Amino acid sequence: MPNYTLIERHFYKSCGHKTGEKTLAVVTKADKAPEGLHEKLTANDVNIGLGYVCVRNRIGVESNEAKLFQTHLLLFKIDKSIVGIPVLAQKLIQLQAASISEILLKKINNKLGSQLSELDKLTKNLTSVADAMSAFMHIIGLAKSD
Repeated sequence: MPNYTLIERHFYKSCGHKTGEKTLAVVTKADKAPEGLHEKLTANDVNIGLGYVCVRNRIGVESNEAKLFQTHLLLFKIDKSIVGIPVLAQKLIQLQAASISEILLKKINNKLGSQLSELDKLTKNLTSVADAMSAFMHIIGLAKSD
C-alpha cells in the first residue's frame, strides 16, 4: 500500500490560485514514495490548472535526475514532459511571464483610461486663439505633472 500521507505532504507544495487555473504543483522527493504516484498524477483529483512537475531533491547533477525518471521501475511511467528541474524552470518562467503580461496590461489600460478621461475634460471646440492657448497650457501642465 503506498504511503499517500507522504505523497500528499510533498504533493501540494504549490503556488496556489483561488480557481486553480494558475496553480503549479511541484512533487518533490518523487523517488521516496513512487508507489501510486503515476496514478495520482494522471487522476488530477484536485484543480491544478498548470499541472504537476516531479523533481528529485538534493542532487548535484541534473543528469542523475533524468536517469532516475528513465530507469526507475515506477517513475519511468511518468510522462517526461512533467519531470525534472529544467521542466520546472520552464514552467516557472512561463508563469512569471504570464503574470507580468497581465500586470502590464492592467497598468497600460489604467493609464490609457486616465489619459482619455483627461482628454474628455479638455475643451472640445476651440473658437479663439485664447481658447487654444488655454488648452495648450493645460496640456503642458498635465505633461509636466506626469
